[in-house]
Amino acid sequence: MGPSGVTEADVPAIWRRMETKRKRVRVAKSKFRVWQYVRISKEKMSFAKAAEHNFSTEIFRIVKAIHIRPRVVYKL
Repeated sequence: MGPSGVTEADVPAIWRRMETKRKRVRVAKSKFRVWQYVRISKEKMSFAKAAEHNFSTEIFRIVKAIHIRPRVVYKL
């Protein structure tokens, strides 16, 4: 069904169909625990040297693990 063919009566059926697909997505287990110390990866520029580090020099502490599908997001 195209977007122009959707009416107000079709919205609940479309919503239910989207929810069933969303529930089938597997939730990843968290790799890190709360209060654990971690470093974050940094993006290299296009002409960066290969010998440079891929991680930051700062050390962060995980405060909260937020379980969102399909992956876990960490608050530092």
